[in-house]
This record gives sequence, C-alpha cells and structure tokens, in this order.
Amino acid sequence: MDSRTRVYKALKHNEPDRIPLDFEAREEVVQGLIGILGLRNREDLLSYFGIDFRQGGLLPGGEFLRRGAFFHPRRKWVIEVSPGIYEDEFGIRYRTDDKGRYFGFIAHPLARDEDLSRFSFPDFEEEERYDALKKVVALFKSRFFIQGEATSTLFELAWQISGYEHFLYKLYRDPAWAEKLLDEILALRLVQCTRYVEIGVDIVYLGDDFGMQDRMMVSPELWRKYFKPRMRTLIETCKKANPSVFIQYHSDGYIEPIIPDLIEIGVDILNPVQPECMDVEKIKRCYGKVLTLHGTISVQSLLPFSSREQLKEELTRIVTICAPGGGYIAAPTHAIQTDVPLENIIFMYEFLKRWRYEQKDGMV
Repeated sequence: MDSRTRVYKALKHNEPDRIPLDFEAREEVVQGLIGILGLRNREDLLSYFGIDFRQGGLLPGGEFLRRGAFFHPRRKWVIEVSPGIYEDEFGIRYRTDDKGRYFGFIAHPLARDEDLSRFSFPDFEEEERYDALKKVVALFKSRFFIQGEATSTLFELAWQISGYEHFLYKLYRDPAWAEKLLDEILALRLVQCTRYVEIGVDIVYLGDDFGMQDRMMVSPELWRKYFKPRMRTLIETCKKANPSVFIQYHSDGYIEPIIPDLIEIGVDILNPVQPECMDVEKIKRCYGKVLTLHGTISVQSLLPFSSREQLKEELTRIVTICAPGGGYIAAPTHAIQTDVPLENIIFMYEFLKRWRYEQKDGMV
C-alpha cells in the first residue's frame, strides 16, 4: 500500500496495512541520524523511516530577503541585527542561548505601541512566498500526503507580536484592541491557507499552544470567545476552497475541554495528544471515531529516558490503544530533542513500521 492510500484510509477511520508515520526533529538530531545510518540527506532519512508525509510552508517576503533574511537552525526566517540577536518579519526579536540552539524572546513590536494602525503587517499575497510549497507538491504529491504548515495561527503570533502578559491583559481589559489584532492576523492566515489549498496540499496544519501540563493557558470560555469563531472561519474557508482537504490542529499540553469544540468547527486531526497531559486511552475512546490522533509518543519522558524494553512495552501499549479502527498517525509529540538517544529513535520507527493490524501483539 502506498503512503497516500495508507494515510487516506487512516483518516477515514479504516485500518490500512500499517500505521501511518510522521517525523519531526531538531536539525542536530536529523544530522546525527543521517550520519549513524550512512544516509545522504533528510529525504533519505524520511524514506528510511517510512514517513508518509511531506511538508511545506511559507517563505519570507522579497523585501525581508533583501534585508538579509536566512533560515536559522531554530527553524525561523530571521535577520541578524547584532551578534546573537535576531529579528523576524513581524519585528519580533530573539536571543539565542550560549550554544546557539534555542531562541528566547527579547522584544515585541507592539509591547508599548497601542496604535495598531501604525503597525505594518507582512504581505502574504506575494506569490513568491509559496514557491517552496509548490515544489514540495510537484515533487511528492503523487506519493505522499502533503501538509501545509500554518501553526502559531492566531494566539501565539498575537502574543509574540504584543508580548504574552500584555496580550492576555488586553483580552480582559481591552477586548476591542485584542480582537483587532486577531482579525489582522486572521486576514493573513486566510490568504495563506487559501493559497495552500489552491496549490494542492492535502492537510492544512493549524494550531496554537493553549495547553500547560494540567490546565489551559486561557479558560475554555475565553478560547470560545476569541479564538473559536476565527478558527471556524479559517477552517470553513479552507474547506470551501476544497471540501476534501483535511485540517490538522496542534496544541501541546492539556486542552481536553475544547476538543469537542475543535471537532465542531471542522478539525480532522489532533496533534500531539501529549500523554503526560491527557489520557490517550480516554481521548481515543471518546473521540477516536471522528478525530484522527496524531502523535502520542512522548519526547518529554518516553524517548529520552527509556531502555529498549521500556520503549517496546510503551509503544506496544500506545499503538494497541490508538491504532484499532484507524484514525491514528504515529509520531513524536514534539520535535525530537538532542537528549534523545539516536538508537531509541531508530528502534521506534523500526517497531512502528513492522507493526501490523492483523498482528496486534507488538511483535518487534
């Protein structure tokens, strides 16, 4: 069975030949795996692991590129404004840690300026922004399911532009200002995601981190007031452009109270179903007939610290819960970090590739 058939069957809640697989890891991990396996590049690695998806996203605008924008290993398009200080296209500034591995926020362009009319949003209409995604579709759509990435859809981009505490304050004390900012961002996402669908993606990949380990960052009521209607508009626009497109929604952490809302507004795939934060068995039992679970394999506790036997035992438990009846895509719950032994990653994908629906005993 080819990848497109495999993923489509799973998304339609039927059992394919094996579990569909996805992959995300830091670049250091990718290069380590390429080296240890004797491969040439990332595409070889995806093929080796049997990954059924390919992904593309948005390029920066022409003016930002002319200013010297480059793709940082932290997976952001930025310019370097001074040594170790970077700025993205929205004017958000970051500092790297002492090893250059992680970004920390140091400046938000709307942290003090309350006049949204003076803020210059990027132009997502520029056709050149979609060149990379067009290439992904042209190269891979005949064989793989294509994801068009548009995460940090509303909430995360809003607070990164204005500052986290400042934006939360505005949600409560100045809702007109908060809604204006969210509407400006929504306008960008409508352009972006409509182009994604027109270009030919199979999945529009949306989402914002609303979850902490045991609660949501904002109340479910606040989420329903500000974010649900805008996500509904975005999803409906995508599905109007192509009723066959699937919607994937990402949020780390605990978001169980809003899962029925996500289903209501048209989400098809929930990522990452973090097992430290939500009961995977409960989520599968309650929502597994209408929602595809994507992820479930912990990069927080399982992959970094497990022995081979512990990893085999937990993978067997997870897939035995999630795979029956389809509606499951196995993947790490976040980008795999540098604390994960490469051998554990290789073992995980070998196990998942070989697990079959007719042989549900975790036979690796």
